[in-house]
Amino acid sequence: MMPPARAAQRLLMGGGAAVLFAWAMGLQSGRTTVVGDGSGTAILLLGVVLMLAGVALGQRSAAMLRLFPDEGDAAMEVRLQQEMADLEKDEQSSRAWARLEADALRSALDEEA
Repeated sequence: MMPPARAAQRLLMGGGAAVLFAWAMGLQSGRTTVVGDGSGTAILLLGVVLMLAGVALGQRSAAMLRLFPDEGDAAMEVRLQQEMADLEKDEQSSRAWARLEADALRSALDEEA
């Protein structure tokens, strides 16, 4: 399986290239312009931002690697197992609190009756 950082880099670069290509086709056919405040400028900026994000991820930018970790299958498996263990602990704690609240409510209702 491909590491998340590599897959994200491919998606960002490909998406940016596709957006820039679509913008260029619109520019060539006269449907969009380069003039300041039109939607053509927003599309151009979107394409450039996607491409820059892909380049930053390829250069192993710390901010991008936090979003898309560059880890192999074994490291990902260990991380996911740890996350699942943490979720299980949280769930057990939540169930214990729910039982405690239910018992407290039950005893309060029994006292009123």
